[in-house]
Amino acid sequence: MDLRATMAECFQYIEINLYQKLNLDAIAAHCGISKYYLDRIFKSLTGESVMEYVQFRKLSASISDLKDKNRRVIDIAMEYGFDYEQSYIRAFRKKFGITPLKLRSEAQSLHIQEKLTIDDIMSVNNSVVYKPSFMFKQQFYLIGQKHKILSKSGDKIANLYGREFFYKQRQNILNPVDPEIYFGYTDWSDRINGAIYYMPGLQVQNLNHIPAGMVGISIPAHKYVVFRFVGFFHPDELNGRKVGRLLVHLYSKWIFKSGYKFADQFRFEYINNVLCKDNYCELDIYQPILEA
Repeated sequence: MDLRATMAECFQYIEINLYQKLNLDAIAAHCGISKYYLDRIFKSLTGESVMEYVQFRKLSASISDLKDKNRRVIDIAMEYGFDYEQSYIRAFRKKFGITPLKLRSEAQSLHIQEKLTIDDIMSVNNSVVYKPSFMFKQQFYLIGQKHKILSKSGDKIANLYGREFFYKQRQNILNPVDPEIYFGYTDWSDRINGAIYYMPGLQVQNLNHIPAGMVGISIPAHKYVVFRFVGFFHPDELNGRKVGRLLVHLYSKWIFKSGYKFADQFRFEYINNVLCKDNYCELDIYQPILEA
């Protein structure tokens, strides 16, 4: 499945039918994807469910109509597919904190939802990446098995280390914050010599109990840019080649246009195993940043 094309079709269908009554079943059927996966992918990439986005788009688009004070609110509500005037008013007030009539009578600035664009989505084979989000994380701790990987080792060795740790070693960690959350910590400070250090691990409460053969690291507080990678395959199939284009995008394109610079020489992968299935996975890549 071409997920980028599917998402583009979803965006377009919503815009074409913005004045109609829309539901998830109809949108998913048009896009040729199950409503479960469409909603999951949409929310993973944008932070909103499909129908949350649809309503936000309807309400945002209706603001232009409200500027015409000769138009009745009930007519605008019906035009955008709301069954009742009060349904539209309640939804408008919930989203924007004011009523449509108050918007007409007072000078207000509102955060609105413009249509999503396919230009914000990067396709990586049978997976997609949407524009980044940002997060601040306080200092935290990881315990795991640290490995030196040479560039000539190929693009699957980190995946092999990760699987070995997750299925056979993680149960030896006594104080995990959540044993289902996988962290893949990458230290690329030695990349000039053709090597990185990769540590599959778990977040822990403290570093008081480090199992034999493992190491503990303290990660300082940072602001991060976060890229979410969504694919139709099990996370066991992740490897450097699949994620490589995302990293190229992160390092050679986004960072130079963003007004930020890298704050440290590490990044980490974050995978919630509970959300993964045989044909679905979500991978977040966290990179520390500073304003340039």
